[in-house]
Amino acid sequence: MHYDNKIVERGREYYKNGLVKFCVKFEDFLYGEVVGGDVYDVKVDLSNYFGSCSCPYKYNCKHAYALIEAYKNNNYIDGNELFNSLSKKPKEEILEILKSIILKHNLWDDLIGKEDNLVEKGKAILKLIPVERKNIYTFKSFLRNQFIKNARDDELLEMLEEIANFDYFDYEDRDVVEIIESIVVEIFERGNKKTIKKALELSNKYKYALWIIREYFYDYCIEAGLVDDFAEKY
Repeated sequence: MHYDNKIVERGREYYKNGLVKFCVKFEDFLYGEVVGGDVYDVKVDLSNYFGSCSCPYKYNCKHAYALIEAYKNNNYIDGNELFNSLSKKPKEEILEILKSIILKHNLWDDLIGKEDNLVEKGKAILKLIPVERKNIYTFKSFLRNQFIKNARDDELLEMLEEIANFDYFDYEDRDVVEIIESIVVEIFERGNKKTIKKALELSNKYKYALWIIREYFYDYCIEAGLVDDFAEKY
């Protein structure tokens, strides 16, 4: 498992103190909510115990391990049984359940099925920054809360290029560096070699704006043992 000893210890304490709101096993995954500084959505892959979380730590955090502890202690709900039970209910009752869920959690977008174009949303917020400087913090929040955790690899690259072409930005500004770094960190954490190569190509194209990609690139190559067959090519 990819959890250090401190994370394991904290996760166990979270579980022991009743901070796991619920843990559901559905197919080969655990799904749950864990209380911390906020209520975090957590998912754990049971094939390798890799955990993703809506907390700032994002991966293999104490919240994910708390969910694992719940599972190991048989303190979980069988999601397959829940769906099996639901399939036996009358259609009218299922519709009432669906309606209550949509109203409670404002899930109309899922019902409508409108495609959520995250890059276009980001571009729209970027355009507001020259109008009022404080909108840069709105953009940072958008990246943190919506974009980075939901974007596809190609969308991460597209947003990087959009930022590199944004004339308003000073690429030595601390906020701008943090914006770029947040996307770059996500790219390297996902570990898709093709995406990383494309990110490096962007760095070569926009040397002034996207210099930080190369720094992460060499660290990644060293850690992954790819210096000979990967880093030297670039």
